[in-house]
Amino acid sequence: MNTQTDSVQNTTEVSDTMPKQKRIIKYIIPVLFALALMTALVIGVSYVRSYMMKQTVQERSSQLEEMISQIRTNLDIGLETHWNLVAGIKSTVEGNHYKNEQKLSEAIDMLEKEFRTELYGCRVMLLDTMGTAHLVEGDKGIWDDIGRLADGQERHTFVSDTSNVDGTFLAFTQKLSLPITVGEEKNKFTHLVLLKDITTLKKYYTTESYGGNAATYIIKENGTLAYYDAQDDIVGVKNIFKALENADYVQDRSFEDIKKHLKAEGVVATNILIDQTEYYYCLATLDIYDMTLMLLIPAQYVAASTMNMMNSTIRVVIIIMTIMAILLVLAFVSIMMVQRSNQLVKIEQENNQELNRLRLAAEEAMVAAESANKAKSTFLSNMSHDIRTPMNAIIGFTNIGLKQNPNPELKNCLEKISNSSEHLLTLINDVLDISRIESGKIKFAPIPTDIRAVTETVLNIMHGFLSNRNIEFRTNLAEPKTPYVLADAVRIREVLVNILGNAVKFTEDGGTIVFETNYRPGEEPGHIVACYRISDTGVGMSEAFVEHIFDEFSQEENSARTQYKGTGLGMTITKRYVDLMGGTITVKSKKNEGSTFIVECPLELTEESMVLKQDIPAVKMDLSGVKILMAEDNELNAEIAMVQLEELGIQVTRASNGKEAVKLFAENEPGTFDIILMDVMMPEMNGYEATEAIRAMHERPEDCDIPIIAMTANAFAEDVQASIDAGMNGHIAKPIDIDEVIKAIVRNVNKKR
Repeated sequence: MNTQTDSVQNTTEVSDTMPKQKRIIKYIIPVLFALALMTALVIGVSYVRSYMMKQTVQERSSQLEEMISQIRTNLDIGLETHWNLVAGIKSTVEGNHYKNEQKLSEAIDMLEKEFRTELYGCRVMLLDTMGTAHLVEGDKGIWDDIGRLADGQERHTFVSDTSNVDGTFLAFTQKLSLPITVGEEKNKFTHLVLLKDITTLKKYYTTESYGGNAATYIIKENGTLAYYDAQDDIVGVKNIFKALENADYVQDRSFEDIKKHLKAEGVVATNILIDQTEYYYCLATLDIYDMTLMLLIPAQYVAASTMNMMNSTIRVVIIIMTIMAILLVLAFVSIMMVQRSNQLVKIEQENNQELNRLRLAAEEAMVAAESANKAKSTFLSNMSHDIRTPMNAIIGFTNIGLKQNPNPELKNCLEKISNSSEHLLTLINDVLDISRIESGKIKFAPIPTDIRAVTETVLNIMHGFLSNRNIEFRTNLAEPKTPYVLADAVRIREVLVNILGNAVKFTEDGGTIVFETNYRPGEEPGHIVACYRISDTGVGMSEAFVEHIFDEFSQEENSARTQYKGTGLGMTITKRYVDLMGGTITVKSKKNEGSTFIVECPLELTEESMVLKQDIPAVKMDLSGVKILMAEDNELNAEIAMVQLEELGIQVTRASNGKEAVKLFAENEPGTFDIILMDVMMPEMNGYEATEAIRAMHERPEDCDIPIIAMTANAFAEDVQASIDAGMNGHIAKPIDIDEVIKAIVRNVNKKR
């Protein structure tokens, strides 16, 4: 009996224990699952952040390498102009004979005035056969650096700390083909030296990018600074190479590795720690001048927009992954809790509360995503301004160089630079246009237009495309019964030029391109449909690619097409523009047989008088004596504009910021200036503020309505409107087209006069 009782008791204990174990397991499994999921989340986010940080470092390094390459190009161009100055002085002075050293000094003084060497921060020096230096002040003794000329080469360039003249200079030495003789004994002077004050180089290699937080240095062969300016210095030492050698490198690199890479590639960038602060630096060799160019900037200012966008992206990813983890855990728990019918109501309430929390989290994620999109727009705007500014320098100096009648080899190089610059600007505009289309910032803006003028403009551009090609271009242009319509002529022209440009690009010499126009009545009264047909005998496209031709970044992968580089956005932009105008675009194509594009745009008819009001040409006039006040903080942009305008006889007064422009305008008598060219992004006072200040000068009403034209790298439509709202009379985007500047001057000065 006792045995049976013990058996029942043991069975009861086992029975009570089993449910407890099941309940424990039931709660442990979700906990373990949640821990595993959170661990995977942490590891995944860490990996994504690590990967994005590496990509950011690479992007920052590439960005700095591109920036310093541009600075190096500007410096090379600036220094090359001094060799032109040396050549001019050489042709004037070599072979001359002077009665005595006094006459020689007077001749040097005349040369410096004639060639305006003071504007370049330069002095002229002559060396005789003994190495004695002679300046405008007379004999300065044997030149400390005469030993550098012992190799017999005709030209030398080096940094000179000569004691003969106070200061540090970049010496440009040129051996004279015919020596200069002085006195009855005919003492011979065999070398011409142009001493350029090293401090004047600063305008060629400094940069206003990164909010003025970047420091640029010119470093001599021994690692010391060619010119030390404590105000601009970040490192705090004169021997830069020594400081870089002792710095802590963030990546697994050393200064020896950097020097090897610099010697092999000519440019290198990396990040280091100086006093626990992270910096990026980039080195570029200047082999011709035995110097090295360095760009140094705190890491927080390099690709700041990209970093903000990356952090926003990571936050969004974390939120989304967290939401997914919570949802998975809740789903797992809910399945298990369904078995407990007595707690269904409680579970439902808890789930509703959790779903509300998730909804709030999702709304926060949406806000974060919108913030990331705003960061993208800010980045594109900054990119537009920062790229257009150096592009203005590249295109401007190239055009100036072409006007100097260079030798054929140099002219060929300058023309290639000009073509490449225009191509780069096109790619930049494509990227910005597609972003602005997606954000809805580009609107369809029809105005009274003669539709025939649009076709004529397109044909003029097409002739330029075909100037160096052997392609037959045929047209079949129908005459519209009523040519006066409301149309966005700019968008129609861009659509047709994009398609025709592709036809030229992908049609080999000997091929044919046909451009046809036709017009038919529209579906609504008072409307017509403009039909354009463009066909070519080019390389054509596969059927599979035709379906994706209007996709962003689409480019067919074959040798015939990939030899032409581009963004792959041209046809995407074309399609979006046609859609904006309510039109249609279709394409037919076969490999190696050619392509045909058909564009149809519905247009509303208007009166001829409305068109004539839109087309009031500017009256031509002689610009000699026109007086301009130009506000421009960038030295290179100012130099380019002044050279091009002064060649036309225009008198230019330059202000380095908006505050100075207002001061110059106020201090001069009324009528001193005929027009003002105003940059927008300037220190002290920006262009908008300066314009408003000038317009508010009620004490001189006869002059406060002076024409003011914005000339800025802010090129978006909203920037144009901002200029008008500030009181300006027009807007010219950089890189500047001097013809557009001249047209603006003619239009506004005519009105004023």
